[in-house]
Formats: sequence, structure tokens, C-alpha cells
Amino acid sequence: MRMHRSVLKATSTRMMPRDKTLPKDLQLKKWKIYKGDKVIVTSGKDRGQTGTVAEVSRKTNSVYVRGLKLAFKNVPKTVESPTGKIQKEMAIHVSNLALVDPSTNQPTKVRVGLFTDPDTGVKEKRRYSASSGSVIHKVVDLSYQKNWKDGAFDTEPELVSKVTFQAVPGVPPFPEDVIREIQNRHKKLF
Repeated sequence: MRMHRSVLKATSTRMMPRDKTLPKDLQLKKWKIYKGDKVIVTSGKDRGQTGTVAEVSRKTNSVYVRGLKLAFKNVPKTVESPTGKIQKEMAIHVSNLALVDPSTNQPTKVRVGLFTDPDTGVKEKRRYSASSGSVIHKVVDLSYQKNWKDGAFDTEPELVSKVTFQAVPGVPPFPEDVIREIQNRHKKLF
């Protein structure tokens, strides 16, 4: 939500934080780093340390890495934080990171190539290490599925598998006036 600068000056940033998204022309079009990737920091305070990507912010061209670039944040005192300070991961610009080559555990540049499966003939894009040529697979994060629980509004499995409509050949599934109304895009009267 963009607002005029006079309104932003009058608004406290504690009440309404400013939008830090970059303009569209400055946002990266092609990303080679994804959530779950193992990366190494190439410059900055944590240079040379490795970690896994926790979050990718494409609107700000930055990445959050687990356990790296930690900063103290002041929060209200609670049972979890009796001092009122917590450590939080801060964003690292994507240009200060490099993917780790899975075969050598060294930072590497990435090239994307088209791979065709010889058995099925399906084409897909894959990331390759520029130094060793080994494939860098995307990590599929399914950890959120461990906490899945059926709620009050979830449909029971036996009701989902129940067949409720039997198609009859030659008979349309809707009445003819409904089909005519769907086909009548310009709302002409018949």
C-alpha cells in the first residue's frame, strides 16, 4: 500500500511499519536460491559460515538463513523472554550468498539447464554446480504436514470418496435454461 510522503511522515512507524518492497524493475526476475537450500555467506559479519535458507523474500531481494545474522530485538517482557530481548534472524541480501556445491562443500555459481528424462521424455529445469557439474536438487519442505489436524470444517474422507453424481449419456448436467444463461455472455434477452 503506497501513501503520500506527507502522510508517512505523520504516521508513526511503530503503528504502521513502512513498506520496504523494492520497485518491480529492481526486483530479481530469476532466482536460483530457494527455501531449504544450503548456502554460504560470501561477505559481511558472518562471512564463511554456512546455513540453510529459512525464508526467501523476493520483494526485497533478501534471504533469511537459520542461525546467521542474528540481532537482538526488544519485545515486551513475557515468560518466554524475561529480559525483554530476543535474538532474531535478519535478512541477508541475495548477492552476499552462494549455494554450496553438494560434492565439494564449497561455494559455487549455479547454471540452470534443461534435463530430459530418458524414460518418460518429460523436460524439466535443473540447477547444476558451475564448478563440478553436479546437480543441486530443490529441497521439498513437508514439515508443515506433521502438524495437520482435522478441524470442524474439514470434510470426512468417506464423504469425499462418495459418488454423488452419475452422468447419463445424452442428458446435460444442468437444465437447458442454465446452460443458455452460461453461454449468453452479452446478457442478450431471448
